Amino acid sequence: MAGRDPFKPLIPPPVPGRRVGVGRGPEWRVRSHQQDSGGWRWLWTLAPLLLVALGALSPEAGGQEPDPGSIQGRIRDEGGIPVSFVLVRLFQPGSERLVRGAESNHLGFYRLDPVPPGRYVLEVGRLGYETQSREVEVGPGQRLDQDFFLSFAPVALDGISVEAERSRERIRFEEQAGLTVRELAGWEIKAIPGLVEADPLRAVEVLPGVVTISDFSSAFNVRGGSADQNLILLDGIPIFNPTHLGGFFSVFNGDLVERAELHSGGFPARFGGRVSSVLDVKTDPGDGKFRMDGGVSLLATRVALGGGLPQGAADGIGFRNVRWRVSGRRSYFDQLLRPVLDFPYHLTDFQGVLEGWTAGGSRVSVSAYTGRDVLDLTRLDPASFPLRIDWDWGNDLLGVRWTRPRQDGGWWEVRSGFSRFASGLVFPDFDDTEIRSAIHQGFLEGELEIRPVSSLTVGVGGGVRRFGYDNLLATGGTQFLAGAGEGTEVFSHLQGEWRPGPRWIVEAGARLDRWVPSEGDDVLGASPRLSAKRFFAGSRWAVKGSMGRYTQFLHSIRDEELPVGLDVWVLAGDRVPHVVSDQMQVGFEGYPGEGWFLSVEGYARGFDGVITSNFGDDPNDSSDDYLPGTGSSYGLDLLLRHTGRGTSGWLAVSLLRARRSFPDFLSGLDPAPVITYPPVFDRRLDVDLVLQRDLGRNMELGVRWNFGTGLPYTRPLGAYFYLSPRVTAGAGLDWDPGGDDPGGVGSGAYGVLLGDRNGARYPTRHRLDVSLRWDLERPWGRMTPYASVLNVYDRRNVLFYFYQYDRDPPMRTGISMFPFLPTVGLEVSF
Repeated sequence: MAGRDPFKPLIPPPVPGRRVGVGRGPEWRVRSHQQDSGGWRWLWTLAPLLLVALGALSPEAGGQEPDPGSIQGRIRDEGGIPVSFVLVRLFQPGSERLVRGAESNHLGFYRLDPVPPGRYVLEVGRLGYETQSREVEVGPGQRLDQDFFLSFAPVALDGISVEAERSRERIRFEEQAGLTVRELAGWEIKAIPGLVEADPLRAVEVLPGVVTISDFSSAFNVRGGSADQNLILLDGIPIFNPTHLGGFFSVFNGDLVERAELHSGGFPARFGGRVSSVLDVKTDPGDGKFRMDGGVSLLATRVALGGGLPQGAADGIGFRNVRWRVSGRRSYFDQLLRPVLDFPYHLTDFQGVLEGWTAGGSRVSVSAYTGRDVLDLTRLDPASFPLRIDWDWGNDLLGVRWTRPRQDGGWWEVRSGFSRFASGLVFPDFDDTEIRSAIHQGFLEGELEIRPVSSLTVGVGGGVRRFGYDNLLATGGTQFLAGAGEGTEVFSHLQGEWRPGPRWIVEAGARLDRWVPSEGDDVLGASPRLSAKRFFAGSRWAVKGSMGRYTQFLHSIRDEELPVGLDVWVLAGDRVPHVVSDQMQVGFEGYPGEGWFLSVEGYARGFDGVITSNFGDDPNDSSDDYLPGTGSSYGLDLLLRHTGRGTSGWLAVSLLRARRSFPDFLSGLDPAPVITYPPVFDRRLDVDLVLQRDLGRNMELGVRWNFGTGLPYTRPLGAYFYLSPRVTAGAGLDWDPGGDDPGGVGSGAYGVLLGDRNGARYPTRHRLDVSLRWDLERPWGRMTPYASVLNVYDRRNVLFYFYQYDRDPPMRTGISMFPFLPTVGLEVSF
């Protein structure tokens, strides 16, 4: 790491010029498409084989079956407001055999399809509401409408949340074709041992296909993609840098999180903008009754309030019901230590959601967030702390959504919003050196979903997104590196889901993106998607597959090898390519026993248009600061999950092999040869074991054990002294090896001979974390003290090595990740 320019990763340059063998402007686009055609377009030749193979894996049973029927309807509360996430289950009369399950959507609509003709018991229920059941009879080809009105039931029965999660998992199994989605409910996120507070970004580390490279950063990589290729959403609104403290933990307040959904592959055409994954964090708007949640951790204090507008006030603005929740959080060390010392860091954030329902069932929702981190070392005494910096960064976002239900169970939706991230770093003692980075996005989008027949769902949508970025490095009033630009993305998408029978789900769609940068040629790209799922063994097992193309028009230029850092974004244009990724995945999943779920998926991905910093750039050439390249990854993900009333948990095993190919800027050749190497997140094997155990007396134990093979790094092989020419009086020209002359040009200077790029591996890492939560019910509410211990057996996992060749003999030292680290906290709710 020695000798690296610390400012280089912070400033966005264009793509390299011809001197490194990659063309500029339109030329790199031509080459990019040629590489894509030769390397990964073969995936699309497998599309017809995908459906044939899935069908052949399970032959149809013989005999003529009667036409199935269906059951659908809406679920509302006692005030007529739609209730989402209600579990709808269909049982055989007199038994607990589940025939079919569903879940009400955000407008309270549900559908059970297909349903064999016969008599059944239809049951609906959700935590916090009463459970209702009724007997129904479905005839051949009949569509049976069944609506429900649920009353509040504030006292939850033991085990209902476990049963709810088990049913939700089964519903996803029956309703989703090729999409790979892993979901963590808010209570699960809090039960996973974590750093200081419950954190959705830290929690997704335990899911299959997810790799993290450092304990000191909550950034994550999914299935061989880089961290900037993950689309992170808060209630559907993108957030560019969702972390505090340089990446230590996320901006999301765990008290407001209803659930976090990670889409790690096969996501349909409505999702765009990133190529690796989608993490959608959903805010809980509450039930409209007054509620307060608060907490104190070793880092910060937080409070969340919730309630609803009085009925008269809601009626006055045209709503039947309006509910809201807001939260605030602030670190307190600067205030707590103020009498003793001037602590230079603090963070603040505020988050809120408001949801209103009309008498006709339409919903209007508003989500907002603002947060800031401030690190101000200019207030410290220069004699005791000579490096004075002033660094602040933060996010702001605001989104509005209007949704209107349709009679056929579909919906209209229009949404608009704005998101921005800004960071500023000032060194006042170095000629007022300033480093600045900012990016923003505004959007207007619309969607329509229709269900013309029970076996077909069609969704169509489109919109426009406007981006802008501004990055700067200046000192002494002179700008050395600067980059700014804008871009507009206009897109449309079409997605269809067809259920030709009880054993098949087929999804097909396409996305059309037009990218118009402020500098460079327009880009028009089509992204087809295809998924299929085939059930067998009485719908207890299924095989599935999907393939698709994904595009991305922005990059983060943060060096992922650095343990702490902030994303600095640049847009695709004449100097930076856009990313195109072709992906395919196949797998099987099902239920080997009561309360058990097993999923195994293999995948292959190609990436064209990825970039890396060019540390061999020409200072006089503004077009070669970045090198465009290609990448690939393939692997296997396994998830074995058990959901029980006493003990729940899962085992996640991920196998990965990732590659990146770029021109070798260290070769000194023109054109530079292309080298292929594993990226820093190429962890070949990653294992996570998560357990949650009810200890009784309202105490819950959480356990997480992680094992991972070593990450790659470039190993130094040796060092050598620089021999610098010098002219001395009477001796003419000689060579200075350094050493005795402290003022010589070559004094003490040495070079390092490097091995193959990322050709060595750090040692394997493993860590055991435990947590304990104790719910104490009080007349005024609930109090929950908790404690977590990270790295219970104090494993010294390597973060990176330092090599000191100025010593004799040379010495290797290292920095470890988290040591044995206990934390405690307290939560209250009433």
